[in-house]
Amino acid sequence: MKKGINNRDVKRVTSLLLIIFGVILLINGYLQGVVHLINLGIGLTVVGWILLIFTFSRCIDYNIVSHVLSDYIELVKRWIRAFDIKTGGVVIPPRENLRDGGIYLPFHERYKVNLSIMDYNTLLVNSDSRDERGLLLPPLGRGLRKLLIEYRGSSYTSPEERDISYLLEDLEYLLNLLEIGSDVKVEIEGDTVVISYRIEDHTLCKRLQREDLCRKYPCPVCGVLVLTVAEFLNKVLKIEEIKNENKRVFIKLKVIRDVL
Repeated sequence: MKKGINNRDVKRVTSLLLIIFGVILLINGYLQGVVHLINLGIGLTVVGWILLIFTFSRCIDYNIVSHVLSDYIELVKRWIRAFDIKTGGVVIPPRENLRDGGIYLPFHERYKVNLSIMDYNTLLVNSDSRDERGLLLPPLGRGLRKLLIEYRGSSYTSPEERDISYLLEDLEYLLNLLEIGSDVKVEIEGDTVVISYRIEDHTLCKRLQREDLCRKYPCPVCGVLVLTVAEFLNKVLKIEEIKNENKRVFIKLKVIRDVL
């Protein structure tokens, strides 16, 4: 799959050219005493600087988003510590009584997934069976999933639509649209699913991995990928591992067959 043109790089090159031409015109105008060349040079230089500054606005946006997410992540960390949750998160695809899907965090390492006692309003999954208790949280990637559906009209509702090429196109489109990653790959072998992609900024990844939160409650980027894959397969998936190596993220999932 061909990678699209990086709009930020094009803008940066354009802005640098404007600055260079502006400086050249400004110098020539000054040496020749031509006022309109001086004015044109100043104008091009200013426009170039403004354009260059805006190409780095993604860093400002990321910083804001990171701080907004910090409060939510801190809350989830406290829940995880309070219930001493050790297992990886369980990704539940969208379904009739859970329209956005969810991340299920079992209280015990030996657990069962009982979808019949989970719905949109459930936070604490309570059951007479000790193995079915846990936390049910909305996935951080659900908003991005809605954005993908809005732009692509994507939904995997019938078996004939479940072509891996469509899935890859959707995921690649989403990462490029948000300028947060690229080169996504999905490998399915038996009950094991491995997603990998190149990420532009892995600052949040490092923090979540350091605090052992990735495999329990992934960030919005990994969250939307695992949620989309779960919807595509129409399977409940356990997050076994999420790791970051050389700005490439690897997500290992396992299909849970024994679902009530």
